[in-house]
Amino acid sequence: MIKIEPFCGYRYNPDKIKEISEVIAPPWDVIDSQMEKHLMGISPFNIINLISKNCNPDDVRKRVDEWIEKEILVKDIEEGFYFMKHRFIWRKKEFTRKGFFTLLQLEDFKTGNVIPHEMIFEKYYTNRYKLIHKCRANFSPVLMLYQDTSFAVEDIIEKSPVITTGYTIDKENFEFGRIFNGADVKYIKKIVSNGNLIIADGHHRYSAALQYYKDNPSPENRFVLVFLININSPEVLILPTHRYIPYDISFINCIDIFKRYFNITEVPDLKTMHQIQDSEKNNTFGIYENNRFFTIVLKDINDIKKHLSDRFSDRWIALDTVLLHEFIMPYIFDTQPQEVIYHQSPEYLLEEYKKKNSGVIFFLKAVNKQHFLDICLNGKLMPQKTTYFYPKVPSGLVIYKFGR
Repeated sequence: MIKIEPFCGYRYNPDKIKEISEVIAPPWDVIDSQMEKHLMGISPFNIINLISKNCNPDDVRKRVDEWIEKEILVKDIEEGFYFMKHRFIWRKKEFTRKGFFTLLQLEDFKTGNVIPHEMIFEKYYTNRYKLIHKCRANFSPVLMLYQDTSFAVEDIIEKSPVITTGYTIDKENFEFGRIFNGADVKYIKKIVSNGNLIIADGHHRYSAALQYYKDNPSPENRFVLVFLININSPEVLILPTHRYIPYDISFINCIDIFKRYFNITEVPDLKTMHQIQDSEKNNTFGIYENNRFFTIVLKDINDIKKHLSDRFSDRWIALDTVLLHEFIMPYIFDTQPQEVIYHQSPEYLLEEYKKKNSGVIFFLKAVNKQHFLDICLNGKLMPQKTTYFYPKVPSGLVIYKFGR
C-alpha cells in the first residue's frame, strides 16, 4: 500500500531571496552547459549549485550546510504538503497543471505499488546516489502519477493558501503554497494510498534513493521527495523525445529498404510533417536529412513482428521507440548508434544538425495516455526516453533534508 506523509521542508528564505524565480531551475538532466552557465549567472544561490551533475557531492554538502547556517535556506515549522499550480501554453492553448510535493515511503518495484515506466542510464543513477549519500537530502522531486477521476486533490489545491508566485526559466507562471488542514491532508493520503504510483520523471532519483535506503536501512532514510500529479487530468501532457543520430547512417541511401515497410512522402517543411504525423493512426515518423523532410508511415506491423522476439507484446512493439531501436536500427541500418542526441524540441535538433551536417533526425509521435498505462500497468519497461512529461517540475521550491 502506498504511504505518503506531510513534512517540514527547507525553502529559500523570502527575507534574503526576494525573487524565487532567480533560484529555481529545471531538473538537472535537462540542463545543458549553456543553460547551467545562465542559471549560475542569475544568482549565486540558484539551486543549480546543488543539483548540477558537474558538482562534486562533497562541495554540495558544504554549500548546503553553509546556506542553512546563513539562513538562505530555512526549515518550515509546521508539517504539510506543498502544492504548485503551473500555468503553461502548449500549441496555443493555455493549461494549469496542479500537483503537490510530499514524502513517499520507498518501496521496491517488486511490490507493484511504485511502477517505473522506462529503463535508466546507469551513470546518472550513480551520480544521484553519491549526492544523497553525502548530503542526506533530496533537492529535486521525483515526478509521479496517480489516478483519480474525482479530481478531489485539485479542488483542495484550489482552495489552499498561496505562499509565493514566480515564473520558470521558460517564463511560465506558477503559484506555490501549502496544504495544512488536517482533514485535507488525511483525505489526500486516502486518495493516493488506494492505488499505485507510476514514475513519470526521475527514475534515477528514485532508484538512487531506494538503493541508499537498502544500503542504510534506518527509518530516516525510508522516504523520498516526490511531486504527484493526476494522470486523468487533461493538463498532464506526454510529449515525444526526438532523436538525432549524427553519424554513420543515411535514410536517403536506405530509402528502397524503407519502402518495403513504410509509405514514404517527402514534405516541404516541419509544419507539414507534423500535420501528417497528427493525422495518421499508424506509426509515423518524421525524418530529416540533408535539408529534406520526409514522413514514413508503417504499412503493417505484422511485417515487423517477424523480425522481433516473441517475448515482445503487441502493445510494446507498437511504441515508436521500439520500432526505431529494435527494428529500424538493427535491421535496416544494421547498426546501433554510438551517439544519440535526445531532445523534445524539433527546432533544437535542426540547429544541432546544422553544426554537424550529417546523420539523420527521427521525429517521433507522442505516446497516448492509454497506451502508456497499458504498458506500465502490465509491468513492462519502455525504452529510454520514450516519454517527455511536460512541463518539467522546477527544482528549488522545496527541499527534503533527512537524518542528522
